[in-house]
Amino acid sequence: MTFADFWTNQNNPELPKSVYLYGTRHLIVLALVVVACIVFTAIFYKRSEKAKNILFKVFASILLFFEIASRIVNLIIEKNYTVENIAKILLPMHICSVMVWVFIIAIFTKKRFLLEYGVIGGGIATLAFLAFPAVGLNRTYMSFTCIYSTFSHMLGFVTVVLLMTLRQVKFEWKRIWQPLVCFVVMFLWGVLLNWVIFPGADYMYLRNDPLELGLPIPYQIVYAVILVVYTCAFYLGNCIIDKIRARKLKQKSAN
Repeated sequence: MTFADFWTNQNNPELPKSVYLYGTRHLIVLALVVVACIVFTAIFYKRSEKAKNILFKVFASILLFFEIASRIVNLIIEKNYTVENIAKILLPMHICSVMVWVFIIAIFTKKRFLLEYGVIGGGIATLAFLAFPAVGLNRTYMSFTCIYSTFSHMLGFVTVVLLMTLRQVKFEWKRIWQPLVCFVVMFLWGVLLNWVIFPGADYMYLRNDPLELGLPIPYQIVYAVILVVYTCAFYLGNCIIDKIRARKLKQKSAN
């Protein structure tokens, strides 16, 4: 692989799933993510809120760097500068890309509802990548594009976990409508992309079932129900944890 190939991802053959899926490279990525979650939680769990904010801003800055750098690289190597091609490079059109920008904006603005939405949406997006990396690890060499995709998903997942373990989010039932509205807005953006800006496209899997389940009803309805249940699980889990903590505090005060 030449220096030019590193940036353009050319002459970089795809690997069959049997080679890269849960192969050495994939297992190393999974191990690094687990270790990072444990180490950062242990280091920052009892640190001040200021220290935690600095940590997350560093993470957001790294994500921002990769988002900007990847777009600059793609603009440089693009040979056909049409409005459509430039828009495809600049706009966040995939779920993972959208969630990265949600994290960046949420961390720098400290918007609580965006942080909670980022944990919920980013959790499912990054976990899907780690479990089944369809990009990034599926090439013979780790080019810039592969590094960008792999590292961004890894850092995104670590951010999701740390936002929860370092208690930066609190899922209260009265606020459950906020992430649901955010999901609606995101998928409306997908509708705009697929039916208006790029007619016929299938960003965010709004046209074709990615799992090819062959359901008798529109798969979008089933996925929407699953997404609502998945979102509710965060709030239910937090409710259970709060009750356990309250019970422990009551027992301590009684003793």
